[in-house]
Amino acid sequence: MAQQFRDAGPRVIWQTIRWQPLRYLAGGAFCALVHNVIVISATQCGIAYPVALILSFGVTTPIGYLIHSAFTFEQARSWIRLQRFMLTAIMGFLGSTLLMVLLCTGLRVPVIVATPVATVLLFVWNFTSARWAILQGR
Repeated sequence: MAQQFRDAGPRVIWQTIRWQPLRYLAGGAFCALVHNVIVISATQCGIAYPVALILSFGVTTPIGYLIHSAFTFEQARSWIRLQRFMLTAIMGFLGSTLLMVLLCTGLRVPVIVATPVATVLLFVWNFTSARWAILQGR
């Protein structure tokens, strides 16, 4: 029986790592949908896109932390993980804001187009940083 557990270890670890990106995609897609709805809806109601981005950040970041802790990486919530997650979320927010300024203000791309574009461009950063924030120092 001990041999079965030793043999199962690498297989279980590999399955967990292999499925993390798919679980992240599910949780991230939900957060991206919430983000896009908030930003696009707010700007359609006359709110400036920078304010809409701040509003979305305040709503989606805590949701993202809870989803990625419990579902994506299956880790208990902790203050240090939340702090790391918030730090990387702020960095992602700054990147997203710069992309939106470039697209909306610089290139005059409508917010309804620029928001999904910025979301897709930041996906890899968000996955990598969320994984680090939640799994670092387990």
